[in-house]
Amino acid sequence: MLSFWGGGVAFWISDLIIPALDRTEQRGAVTIACPIVLILFYSLLLRIRKGDRTGPSTAIFAILGMWVLALSFTELAQDIRSESFSGFSWGDLGFLVVSSFLPTRVFELVILEGSIVALLLGTVAMIVCHLLFEMERWIIPPSLWAVLRHSKQ
Repeated sequence: MLSFWGGGVAFWISDLIIPALDRTEQRGAVTIACPIVLILFYSLLLRIRKGDRTGPSTAIFAILGMWVLALSFTELAQDIRSESFSGFSWGDLGFLVVSSFLPTRVFELVILEGSIVALLLGTVAMIVCHLLFEMERWIIPPSLWAVLRHSKQ
């Protein structure tokens, strides 16, 4: 859970802070800062978990967190940039929840918001980190994997 929520928040927090400090920033700093903060978070978690060679892949669950939380954070970033925070209505919240689990919708809306390069860089960075440092950690929980393998026979 920490990898999922922490990875998502670590990645997208720069998308909120940078426009709050400089409303005229045109995405360059965000494109660089988001993946860097994510890699720093990942290295911190990897250092904490160094002795434990089992468990879920921090990198893969960070990717999931980045993609699922993308719409909420980009909506907040747009509200910060507009200088008139309107908040979320129940309809907005429902739209965000449903759309957050549709990768094509996330991709489309992040392109419109301007953070797609940062999202793709972060995704590629976490895939590389998983392949280099966490190949022995699982992506699908072993108990679920055992059920899936057993059901095929």
